[in-house]
Amino acid sequence: MKIQDISQKWLLMNPPSGNAYTSVRIDSTSLPGIFLGLNRESKRCLILKLPKGYNPDFQSSVKQNLSLSLYAESGWVVLTLLDDNFHDLFDDLIFSIYIKIHSMSSARIYVTELLKTYYKWSEFFRDTHNQSLADETVRGLFGELTVLNEMLLESTSADINDVLKSWKGPYDTNHDFVNETCDKEVKTRLESILNITIASEHQLQADIGKNLELVIVTLVSDTVNGLSLPDLVITIRDIVMSKLGDYTIVLDGLSQKGLNVSSLQAYKDLRFVLVKISSYDCCQVEFPKIVRSNIAAAVSSVSYKLNVEELKPFILSETLFNGNK
Repeated sequence: MKIQDISQKWLLMNPPSGNAYTSVRIDSTSLPGIFLGLNRESKRCLILKLPKGYNPDFQSSVKQNLSLSLYAESGWVVLTLLDDNFHDLFDDLIFSIYIKIHSMSSARIYVTELLKTYYKWSEFFRDTHNQSLADETVRGLFGELTVLNEMLLESTSADINDVLKSWKGPYDTNHDFVNETCDKEVKTRLESILNITIASEHQLQADIGKNLELVIVTLVSDTVNGLSLPDLVITIRDIVMSKLGDYTIVLDGLSQKGLNVSSLQAYKDLRFVLVKISSYDCCQVEFPKIVRSNIAAAVSSVSYKLNVEELKPFILSETLFNGNK
């Protein structure tokens, strides 16, 4: 089953009549009985049918925009979306639950997995009231996610979560991607602007025993043909779920910027075409940089600009996109 199949099933369901649920089995192959449902208020639900005689030991729970209810007498566990603004994220949650439990035969194990997933994902269904992000901040996040997307495309199911966890940009660490042997610092620029800003003396300072790459993502603003931030997040979601990765790692990163799947839509009109991704070796002695190790202790902070044209001698790789030669 694909996540898009869930979206299609909602369209085929009629609103319930009276106090009954309208429901449809999610597919014919799942070992547990998993159903999509609409309650009497037409709120979307995931319904898990329990084996006869099995009574799980947990309390019903209500979060900000989700609830989980146990109906012991009828043998149902019902996960309900309380806010229709989170339809897409609810589909993601359902798919994640399905992938984890559809082949499980033990009710104790799959109910426990359902509970764990509910509590983990419920944090991402909270309303956000943060101030709008500046266009430059959105563009920088788009650049980081572009690099993450390329890394995910090259990953396997075995290492995809390690790739996701390497993304540290939203957590205000020194470098945007942190790995065992080589970190990456990502800068995003419009093609018409030759300078990039290095915001501190730590950004191009390699950690001891590691290499450091400066990765420059070059974009063109294009409101017609470009990709938006919510579009890019959906692309990443599809890759992560197709490789059975943990999508909540992405959601947690976005939440550090005050974003969730719903609030991302505020930035749907900022669209970019990816021109190229260029990587540079920051560890060469001649690389132009101001770092903590070569400035006086009395200097507490540094910010400066680099001209990308002057960085060509240090290039490690460059990938062109959209037919650029």
